[in-house]
Order: sequence, then C-alpha cells, then structure tokens
Amino acid sequence: MSNTKKSHFTLYFILLAVGFVLIALDMDVKTNIKYPHKYENSSSVTGEFQYYNIDSLYGATCTYKLMDTSSKSTRHPLVGSETNVSSDAVETKVIDKVFFDNIHIDIFNDIVGFICIFVACFSLRKANKRFSLASLSAVSGIILNIVLAVLPFIINGESLCIAGMIIGMVYLACNVLTTFLFCGGLFKMCPQVCCRDERKWGKMTWFVSFALQILTTFVFWLGSDFGALYTLGQVLEVIMIIDIIGFFIIMKRTLPYLEKSYIKSFNFSSTNS
Repeated sequence: MSNTKKSHFTLYFILLAVGFVLIALDMDVKTNIKYPHKYENSSSVTGEFQYYNIDSLYGATCTYKLMDTSSKSTRHPLVGSETNVSSDAVETKVIDKVFFDNIHIDIFNDIVGFICIFVACFSLRKANKRFSLASLSAVSGIILNIVLAVLPFIINGESLCIAGMIIGMVYLACNVLTTFLFCGGLFKMCPQVCCRDERKWGKMTWFVSFALQILTTFVFWLGSDFGALYTLGQVLEVIMIIDIIGFFIIMKRTLPYLEKSYIKSFNFSSTNS
C-alpha cells in the first residue's frame, strides 16, 4: 500500500513539472485555416496598440505608412519678441492597417498544462489547502484560455484589442497564481529542518520563473514589431524553462519527505472517514 501511494505521488510530481513547463512555454504554429472575417481597424487607438495585441494573442500582419511628425514652425524667443522659423520635415514610419494572420495553434498547449496541474493538485488536496486552491486556479486558467481563443470569433476591432489585453493580463495572473499555490503546497509538505535549504532555493527559483514569465510576456508583446526583442523573448523563455526544471530538481531532493507527508495525509483522511 505504501509503495503504491509513493508511486502515485511520483506521478503527481511529474504531472506538476510537465504542467508548469507547458504553461510557461509558448510555440505557435501557423495553420492554413483563416479567420471567418477580416480584422476591423479602429481609428480610436493607434495601429501599434492594435498590432501588438492582435499579433501576440492571435497572430497578425500589418502595413505601414509614413507620418509627418515635424511641427509647422519652430518658435525661437528673441529679446522682446518671437519669430517663426520653418523646420525641416520629419517622417516616421507607423503601422497603418492590421490584418488577421491564419489561425495559430500552440504546440505546447496551455490547456494540457493546466489539466496536468489540476489532476495533480486535486489528487493532493488532502495534503494541504493550497492544492485545493491551485486546482481551482487551474480550472480558471482553462476557462480563460478558451475564452481568449474564441474571442476573435465573437468581437472585433477595438473591442477585441481591449478585451484581449484585459483577459490576457488576468490569464497571466492566473498562471502565476496557480504555480505559486502548488509550489507553496509542496513547501508545506516538507517543513523539516533538513529541507530548509531546498525550500529556500525552491522559493528563489520560483520567484525567478515568476519574474521571467512577466518579462517574457511584455517582451513578446513589444517584439511583435521588433525582431531583436522577439529573439530576446525566446532567449528569456529558454532561461525560464531551465529555471523551472531546476526548481523540480531541487524539490526532487525532498521527495522522500513529500511522499511521507502525502501518505500521512491520506491515512489521516481515511481514518477520519
């Protein structure tokens, strides 16, 4: 019985690791399927704002135009009077029109990642309450992911930009909250003094992954129109995955204590029932 429970916990531990990597790693592949309608450009917001949001969430292309950004005249103060001097014309390239690209599919699907985390956390809910909260947060992540995916089929234009940005920010917060809760649940399962260093380094690696996830999201958002930033985002993403793997390597050192805590909580709940 004890060995069976240990093997079960090892499976849940692996599911948490796989789920964490999947929700952190994004790799979109463009399909041959097009959206049923064209994107409705809005004059109320800038082309850059529309393009960054649509491209980072769904994939987009754009056209550019040159805009005259020079003032008609430059005012130079003189003694007791002012004079107007014509300035040289200055043109800046800005985004003109935004178009939907073909539908993109995430190979490392976030929904699969959240399902892995939900299964593991729901199975570990008897260990401590943080896993119960993490399972609820994972369900919220699944719902938000689906809402984001169907949004361009329901609304368009400026409404899609604003709604996508707001829901995307909530979705990012849900990602961070889910990992925070189940990592905290693991830390509470190994309160022994001998696990102090693992808890300390585990917290540090989680914080690094949290910071990198926020930074990578922002860099990819801006990188929609800047190739160098997009490449930087890919580098940061690789570092984040290495950091997450490092977290689970550190926590693997506490595996005997985690297994013991899981078996104890299972036996305790069985006795009470």
